[in-house]
Amino acid sequence: MNNKNGVFVGIDIGGTKIRGILWDGKKILRKRETKTPQSRAGFEYALKGLVRDLTRGKKIAGIGIGSASVVSGTTLKFSTNIPKIKNFDLINLRDGIPQVGITPLRVDNDARAFARGEYLFGAGRDKKSAFFLTIGTGIGRAVGRNGKILKIKKLEYAEKWEREYQKIRDKKNDSELAKFLGKNLAKLIKPYKPQAIIIGGGVVMKIKNFISKLKKSFIKNGLKVPVLKSRLGDHSAALGAVLLFE
Repeated sequence: MNNKNGVFVGIDIGGTKIRGILWDGKKILRKRETKTPQSRAGFEYALKGLVRDLTRGKKIAGIGIGSASVVSGTTLKFSTNIPKIKNFDLINLRDGIPQVGITPLRVDNDARAFARGEYLFGAGRDKKSAFFLTIGTGIGRAVGRNGKILKIKKLEYAEKWEREYQKIRDKKNDSELAKFLGKNLAKLIKPYKPQAIIIGGGVVMKIKNFISKLKKSFIKNGLKVPVLKSRLGDHSAALGAVLLFE
């Protein structure tokens, strides 16, 4: 990553929160976080405010964004978790922010951004292949193999059972949730034959011993591989978005 032209912005757009970092190629210089607005106008206002705050007084070399949505180029086509945000072109973020100007902008699905961060700098660093999961408002899924994150378009779309997942999650019955996810995710993951499963997201971070319960459910459903927790924490997807410039 060449930072001679300035520092980089990484943004993670989730169904509940938007997180951003300022990255100099070696470390995070600034961190910002805001709730994800559900209106189009509020969404644009919040994103621009976050970018403006992160970039104040800095020369920016690039902006990388990972979004919980189906992505085409720099456009968020639609998101199950942010239903009112459709066909939103993120290139508009550069308007009205002088320090950003015509800075290069790269966009990816948030699960692939999370995977990229963890694969290069986190829990997947020593793995030849891995399946990555973000368990939060929705279920993000991505695959890493031979040092690269694969672009598997169907994984950008919500699974048919995600609404049922949300209902079980909101009941706050950890054992029932682990049982449900173990059954449904095992069927999804098995064909990829990963060396490890790496998990992040709000549900994992908040529920004590949830990964242990989920691992037992995976084993019960015939999936016997190491299950690891994200090492990069809340900002793994934002860092992975920055790494689009690698």
